[in-house]
Amino acid sequence: MLGFAVQPPQQARAGVALYPPIAARLRSETSIFEELSQIWAVATLVHHTGEVLYDQLGGRVADSAHPLPESSSSSSSSSSEKDRAYFYFPDLVIPEPGRYRVRVSLMQMDYSNEAAPEGVVVVREYVDSRSIVVEDTPTRAARPSHHERAFLRVLKNDGQEIPSAPA
Repeated sequence: MLGFAVQPPQQARAGVALYPPIAARLRSETSIFEELSQIWAVATLVHHTGEVLYDQLGGRVADSAHPLPESSSSSSSSSSEKDRAYFYFPDLVIPEPGRYRVRVSLMQMDYSNEAAPEGVVVVREYVDSRSIVVEDTPTRAARPSHHERAFLRVLKNDGQEIPSAPA
């Protein structure tokens, strides 16, 4: 199941990278290690009206699956699902003022169709972020939650570059 590990800020400045950076996680009851080479995630911008604004989101909008070590996997007592992989979008930029959401779509190659032996891309699922109000003027710097900071530390320990909070 795809979900956000780190949500975007509720307010952002147009043309400036979102902070905290967005991270999505893939949870599953079973190991999905063999599938990871065939899945990736794509971030797109969604206007508050619901219109998907293709090619409007700046920065790195696609990421391959990064496996999470078992020790960093979290699980709740009510579910046997564990964090298995993550997708990281460190420098997303929304160019214009407005109210938006970021949609992260989980993509997978499907080689089961005999008519397309080279494979076809399938959207397995997607998740939308909370609403983001983007303005031309500077906004108050957002602070990641305790759980988001913990997840960002896991990413940093995995070799990802985590930007500092804007001044």
